[in-house]
Amino acid sequence: MVVKRLEIRAFGGPEVIQLVEDVALPVPGPGEVRVRVEASSLVFTDMLIRRNLYPVLKLRLPLTLGYDMVGFIDAVGPGVTRWQLGDRVADLTQVGGNATHLVCRAATLVAVPQGLAATQVEPLILSYMTAYQALFREAEAKLGDPVLILGASGAVGLAALDLCRAFGLPAVGVASAQRESVVTSLGATFVAYDAGDAAAQLDRLTRDFKGFKVILDAARGEALSTVMARLAPDGRLVALGFSAAFRSAHQAGDASPRLFARLRFAFDFLRIKGLSSWPGSSRRVVFYDIWDRRTRHPEWFQDDLSALFGLLEARRIAPRIQRVFGLEEAADAHRLIEAGQVEGRLVLDLTLPSGGDASGHHAGADA
Repeated sequence: MVVKRLEIRAFGGPEVIQLVEDVALPVPGPGEVRVRVEASSLVFTDMLIRRNLYPVLKLRLPLTLGYDMVGFIDAVGPGVTRWQLGDRVADLTQVGGNATHLVCRAATLVAVPQGLAATQVEPLILSYMTAYQALFREAEAKLGDPVLILGASGAVGLAALDLCRAFGLPAVGVASAQRESVVTSLGATFVAYDAGDAAAQLDRLTRDFKGFKVILDAARGEALSTVMARLAPDGRLVALGFSAAFRSAHQAGDASPRLFARLRFAFDFLRIKGLSSWPGSSRRVVFYDIWDRRTRHPEWFQDDLSALFGLLEARRIAPRIQRVFGLEEAADAHRLIEAGQVEGRLVLDLTLPSGGDASGHHAGADA
């Protein structure tokens, strides 16, 4: 059997992505299993890794892309007793998930209900987990707490809006004017960041709510002091991403925004990390890193992902899948991500036949 995967041998644009075929299946060692992958990530984080811009990960080439995966166990290594052939599992991989077969540590896997569609499960592993832990582990959001979400139309932003709707948290979503319908469809109040009165609207909403108990910043487009001024006295800001820096460089016509974006990422990252370490400020500002949280609290990851699977089974949440891609189309997906043309999530389907056309595989919020 041939293993297919998306590999990069140099950092750069979508053109560096190569579809590679290996003639031999990987063999799991002690404490490992091999997974036949059903679905994997196509997200902004994958693009940052491809450009070597991800601020918390040291990368070595060549590497296979794919921050997460869901699939079935088809081989078990020595010493593994928890898992059996045919068990369905999910894992956070950082790299390697964009492959038809993948060897994983057995201890990090999370059981996946058999009846759920893989393309609906996959967004829960990274995007929804980030939003869920930011809301409930970091910010400790409670019923009725007002939430401000910056970057609300991205993968994590829409996941956060969906979770706010499910848990009764009044939400305000900030995104570009063209994304109004998707934000309001999830029950949130919408503010267009590119409207002339955006700041005035946010000031009014801040007064109406007496400050936001939770702010999730998935874009980092505004000055940190401006964002913090919208917090309630006991509120908390959770920084999740840095997409605005890349977007601004890209839209300015810089064909290689790497240096500008890296400097901006580094500046914001260090400033937020510094604020979170000040005495008395740890409850006010935090930078959320999903890999760090899983490393320090693996039981949280297990419990929270299982909880998300339960919410999906109960139809309390509905990941918005804009489009499903096959392996041969992955570079096209990365181009859409870089151009900011994604509303919700793109998903890589590893079960599509070789040479098949996934271009017709579009899905809405209820797919």
